[in-house]
Amino acid sequence: MPYLRIYSPDMPIEQKRVIAQKLIEITQRAFHLLPEERHRITVQFIPLPRESDIDGFPPAVPRGNDFVLEVIAHHLTEAKKRAFGAEAATMLAPLLPTKARSRIARLLGIKLDPPQVALQFDDLSPAISDPFVADPERRAA
Repeated sequence: MPYLRIYSPDMPIEQKRVIAQKLIEITQRAFHLLPEERHRITVQFIPLPRESDIDGFPPAVPRGNDFVLEVIAHHLTEAKKRAFGAEAATMLAPLLPTKARSRIARLLGIKLDPPQVALQFDDLSPAISDPFVADPERRAA
């Protein structure tokens, strides 16, 4: 089943719940999942600093982006990626927290661009998620 990871600065739990619920709905539609498969979708929030703490490693969130949404699922086709990406980017932009300096900018009447979200897709091998699916002999044992 799909695994979604959001790499971002920390945010309130209420905001995480709303984002997770909406991402689950989008995942169901984009990947054509049955309603009973809803509970097998995992959404994980990973708060990471902007800069790398270790020399020689890139920052957790690539330059120009405020967040990264990693999608790991079985049989990711280009159509599924496009459908998920278009809907997720539209939904996430107003829900994700803006930077602290944006409050000051709003008070001064300066309009900031919405948060930038990078999408990363990885195909999940059946052997990794369920070893019994990949090895029929083992299933029989």
